[in-house]
Amino acid sequence: MYIIATYRQSLNLELAVARLEEQGLGKANIMAVPLQCQRTSVHVLTSMQDTDGLGLVGGSLAFGTVTMVLATIYGFVWYWGPIVWGLIGLFCGTGLWLTGSIIFRKRKWGKNGACNTGFGQIVLIIRCEPSELQAVKNILSDNMAQAIGILER
Repeated sequence: MYIIATYRQSLNLELAVARLEEQGLGKANIMAVPLQCQRTSVHVLTSMQDTDGLGLVGGSLAFGTVTMVLATIYGFVWYWGPIVWGLIGLFCGTGLWLTGSIIFRKRKWGKNGACNTGFGQIVLIIRCEPSELQAVKNILSDNMAQAIGILER
């Protein structure tokens, strides 16, 4: 019987392998396969399930909000007033962040795309007896496996 689980490269993976070895499964019964990263495009919006901190909209709007607040505060003293300076701060801050992040991405990732982020996927394949199935599933789920599958052979 084989149990297949996926992990992101993290301490949870190492803890799961250590607990499986303590359970009595030898190193010959545990196999970890790192998956190669494919070139991905830049995401403008990221979802909660697939967040990697690389979205453009969230950071630009946060920086735009900060510059808008500062421009609004100083707008009470400046000539055009707080509303106009607040809008100028919002647009300038958002544009400045977008421009800077696009330039940074081109420099940092260049030819390789987003593969150098260090968040590789690992597939963990465990060979066990049917009597050990529930204990192995509990260890994997306790150590935050992203997905767990069972192959009965």
